[in-house]
Amino acid sequence: MAELDHSARRHRAAVGYVQATVTDDGGCQVAEIAWVVSTPFQGRRRATNAAVAMCRFLVDQGVERLIADVHADHAASQGVARAAGLHPTDEVVDGEVRWIADVVSAG
Repeated sequence: MAELDHSARRHRAAVGYVQATVTDDGGCQVAEIAWVVSTPFQGRRRATNAAVAMCRFLVDQGVERLIADVHADHAASQGVARAAGLHPTDEVVDGEVRWIADVVSAG
């Protein structure tokens, strides 16, 4: 989990969240992932650290493909996706670029 900064810890405030929806696609475990960090806490690597940790956990659980849909103009989210090992595709879903990573579990 991303570490809370002092103001968030003092007020027990959530700085954001990561989420994954895992489905089976013909025997391949696929996770559609997303992240949100509240404005006062952006730019502190919170989303990156949390998304990378979540992706590692998902891969450890047997997920073989990671997917995230990222707005083409949102450089910060593109950086999070890149740090999590995803790369952009030519596919556009609901106005956002689909990023993917096909991964091989260490197990």
